[in-house]
Amino acid sequence: MLAPIKFFHILEWKIPNQTDWQDMVALISVKSDKIYARIIEEFGPNGLLIVGLFALFLGLIVVIYAKAVIDTFRPVKEDSPTELDEYISEINQEEAAAQLEAEKELSLHLITASEDSDDFLGVGADYERLKKAMQNYVKAQQEEFKNWQTVAKKEIISEKNLHTREIVSTIIKMLARQVSEAKIAQALVHRQTTPISMENILQTVRSVRDFIGLANAQMFAELPDSKTLPRPIEALRLLCEKGDNSLCLELLQKLTSQYIKDAMPEKGISRQLLLAQAANYACLTGNFATFDDIGLALTSYNFATEVSPESVNAWSRLGDAYVKQGNETKAMFAYQSVLELADPYMYEQQLANAKNHLSPYYERQGIAEKAAQFAHEAARYYDNCGLNEPLTILEDAAVDHIISRQEINESLEILFSTLQ
Repeated sequence: MLAPIKFFHILEWKIPNQTDWQDMVALISVKSDKIYARIIEEFGPNGLLIVGLFALFLGLIVVIYAKAVIDTFRPVKEDSPTELDEYISEINQEEAAAQLEAEKELSLHLITASEDSDDFLGVGADYERLKKAMQNYVKAQQEEFKNWQTVAKKEIISEKNLHTREIVSTIIKMLARQVSEAKIAQALVHRQTTPISMENILQTVRSVRDFIGLANAQMFAELPDSKTLPRPIEALRLLCEKGDNSLCLELLQKLTSQYIKDAMPEKGISRQLLLAQAANYACLTGNFATFDDIGLALTSYNFATEVSPESVNAWSRLGDAYVKQGNETKAMFAYQSVLELADPYMYEQQLANAKNHLSPYYERQGIAEKAAQFAHEAARYYDNCGLNEPLTILEDAAVDHIISRQEINESLEILFSTLQ
């Protein structure tokens, strides 16, 4: 502890007021010798080393203190990133870039896959291309009718047709009792032994109701060759009794064809509206065809997207048909089209259906965040519809009573006389 005091005591000397530099140097030399002698005398042979280390220690203290004083008065930028923040930022940027790249590759993959699909007709589609699309559609329908005539002659009711018969009969009986579409769909979801998607159930319930509505609105009766066409009530009766949808398909095909013929000479908005309605009827045709002929359903849905490329329901149903066929790539392209075209308030059902199918696809592509988001949004829609909740005991008993006691002929008479 006495060493620093002795050291400062040694340094207590005054520089004389001489202007001669030589004298000053000589004086400094003499003083240095004295200082050196005193250091050796006080600290021994290692005195210089001890004093030097002490001087270095004091210098470091002075530097640290001076830096602290300077930093106190230096303006500091707010929210300046630390090295850790910068590192995290770099990681996030890399992950975002990888996510964006994956989505770009997926989009390119889906767009490339669409090149094999049928030609696209815009709003201003020329007459010849529209006519050709209509001819292909009618030809496919005619082939279907021939197939059904062969089946009808053999009086064969397949297991698939039996399943169709049961579903349609249940829908008609419950509609006749004025049960809501949502409650019918809920009952079918939880009573089916054969796996069927929620979207297909919702579409089937709506299709049966729409077909009856068209009949009651005299849409089939106003067709030019209506006298040679089957009666709508007989068409549905055949579907309920034998699972035979050929008469329903014939009526819907004729209605679709008539709207296409009416649209051909029109221009502008009038033509667009007629083509949009034709696309709706083509989708309805596809919904009835999907019971047993996925090929005919695909033809109908593709035709709907050709004549009305902005039809959200057509793209949604086209995706469902491709899923059923096992063509995942084209299905995902169709569902992606739904996301691009659909208004979120007008097409909640179609958006939920598309997201429900896109979610596992995105998961397999490594886009986990979007996959989870789509799965959550789809589940929320079906939860709101009540489809994920089973019927209550009383509701289930009521459904059993309707199915077992209500006659199909009685139900059809009620519907075709009251449902507008």
